[in-house]
Amino acid sequence: MPDAAVALPAAASKTATEASKPFVIEQVIWSDERKLSWEDFKAQPDDSNPHHALTAANLAVNAKCKDNKYTYVVNCVFLPRQSWSKNKVSEKLLVHEQLHFDLTEVHARQLRRDLQQLNCTTVKKSLNDVVSNAFAKWKAEQDTFDEDCRHGLDKSAQKHWANTIQARLEKLEAYK
Repeated sequence: MPDAAVALPAAASKTATEASKPFVIEQVIWSDERKLSWEDFKAQPDDSNPHHALTAANLAVNAKCKDNKYTYVVNCVFLPRQSWSKNKVSEKLLVHEQLHFDLTEVHARQLRRDLQQLNCTTVKKSLNDVVSNAFAKWKAEQDTFDEDCRHGLDKSAQKHWANTIQARLEKLEAYK
């Protein structure tokens, strides 16, 4: 099976003209019921990239205190217009890409759990560290996942990861 990669968020920069245009980000929020399909991968493949697919996923975080009430939302999102595949017939490759998205949801749940510990007194001091730490762990584990299962080529390792990810999703069900 061809190898794949996951894209993590990068800093966005816009020109003044771009900033004045309405900007809507197409995204798919993670769900138990909805699995990715090749139709979700809408970007043009990068021919210079050695991988056969790229899943652009993100942890979308919004936390705030208003009237001394702390609220937060964390969404695991897939970005179709930044995700691509050179092989839109391989079910094995699609399963690998879905596992990247599922692993992102594991980290979204862990971040929700961690943010639950904050309050309006601690959020200003701790929020950036909590979120930065979560993003670092997420990126590192995405890399480890690809290394361990050789971007989906090692069937046995990928099966192990699939089972582990599913068990972690179940363990973190309270933070869905």
